[in-house]
Amino acid sequence: KIKELTDKQKKTAVGTKFVDFEMQTPDGKSVKLSDYVGKGKVVLVDFWASWCGWCRAEFPVLKEVYAKYKDQNFELLGIAVNDDREKTLKAMKEDGVTWPQILNTGKVAMEAYGIAGIPEIILFAPDGKILARGLRGDELKAKVVEVME
Repeated sequence: KIKELTDKQKKTAVGTKFVDFEMQTPDGKSVKLSDYVGKGKVVLVDFWASWCGWCRAEFPVLKEVYAKYKDQNFELLGIAVNDDREKTLKAMKEDGVTWPQILNTGKVAMEAYGIAGIPEIILFAPDGKILARGLRGDELKAKVVEVME
């Protein structure tokens, strides 16, 4: 399992092209990561769950970044993992999450990126290459500023 996880992390390391997967939006529509990533915008992807306190603690930082850059060739995408749909929707409402979300991903998204724990926040270039992984707090803000400005 460790070798498998390490291999997936290598395939999704900084500098590599994104790995696609397909999931559901809150309204039940099928959506792929490639619907957002690799389309000419800088995309910040947040892997999170309603039960994860550290994940939800990042929301104020994500809100700040989204408010600053959402109209500047930038997208923020939440990917809810290992969570109940209703609990995810409740958390989104409680925390004022307004950016796009992909729900009901189970472990598919985490396995695709070799993610062992959440939150995991990944920044993608307009061409879909991974610019940074493991971003949080001030480091997250600084990296987005560096890329966007």
